[in-house]
Amino acid sequence: MVWIWTTVVSVIVFFSLLQQFVNLGKKKKLPPGPTGLPIVGHFHLLGKNPHQDLHRLARKHGPIMYMRFGTVPTIIVSSPAAAELFLKKHDLVFANRPHHEASSYLGYEQRT
Repeated sequence: MVWIWTTVVSVIVFFSLLQQFVNLGKKKKLPPGPTGLPIVGHFHLLGKNPHQDLHRLARKHGPIMYMRFGTVPTIIVSSPAAAELFLKKHDLVFANRPHHEASSYLGYEQRT
């Protein structure tokens, strides 16, 4: 039974190190944020009241911060001035994202 857990932990460590090695040359300029876990991301930082936890993290890391929820990278904006910057000045960057298949089925081919 012990060898199963040892193998699982070894595989997780191997893939996380492999991911860091592959992404070594692809450094992106991301906002500051807390340190996350390899597979879970930053879910361990959120508790019973996530809005209070995000407020505490925003006081520490700034109004714009980078977090990962699972494997989904997320940029969190928590100040009105930064939200205005994202939504008014850089809206074309965020407006042309690809549509999901689910929105076609649920929203009558995006007509609603």
